[in-house]
Amino acid sequence: MSINAYVSSYLPKGYHTETAATPIEITVDGQDGKRLALVGIDYLAGATAHSVCIMNCGSSAGSRNSAPAGAAAAQADIVCTTVPATPSATAVDNLDNIAYQVTGGGWEWNTIASVSGSTLTLTNNIAIALLAGAKVRIFGVVADASYSSLGMAASVSTHFDDTILAIAPYKGDPLYIYDGNAAHAGFINTLLFAYINK
Repeated sequence: MSINAYVSSYLPKGYHTETAATPIEITVDGQDGKRLALVGIDYLAGATAHSVCIMNCGSSAGSRNSAPAGAAAAQADIVCTTVPATPSATAVDNLDNIAYQVTGGGWEWNTIASVSGSTLTLTNNIAIALLAGAKVRIFGVVADASYSSLGMAASVSTHFDDTILAIAPYKGDPLYIYDGNAAHAGFINTLLFAYINK
C-alpha cells in the first residue's frame, strides 16, 4: 500500500543552497497528532560527497521537554519541567538548536545561549508566547547523533520520492535538516515532507 493512504497533508520545501563549507539548515514544523516524515528529495552534490542529516529531538526527558508555566513573548527565558538535555542526554551547550510550540500551535526555532538548572536562555527573544505545558524540543547539534543520514554522491543529482526516507519518532514533533555542505557546495532542489496519520 502506498504511503499516500496514510498522509493527511504534504509540505514541500524549495531550492536551498549556501556557499561551500557554510551549512545548509532547514526547519520543518510538526503538527499535533501527525507524524512528520521526509518522503522525497532532489539533491545535486558538488565535487564532494555530502550527507544530509534529518535530525530529531530523540527520546530523553531533557530533550523532549515542556514549559509548565509557559513563557511570555519579548523575553528569552523558558523554565522547563526537566533539566534540559541534548538528544544524547548530555548537557546542552551554546548554539544548540531548539524548537518550542507557541500559542496557536505553531513552532518557533531558536538556539540556546545558556542554561541554569531548568531555565534555558535563548539567543533571540521569544516572538510568540508559549502556553502552559508547551512542548520544548531540543535538537542539539549533529554531534549529538540523533538523526538519519542520507548520503549524496559527488557530482551527481540524487532523487528519491514516494518512500519514507526519515521519520520523527513521535507524533507532533518537528524535524531539523542539516547539511554541513563540504568543500564544494551542494544544492537542495526540493524536499517533500508528509504528515502521517500513523
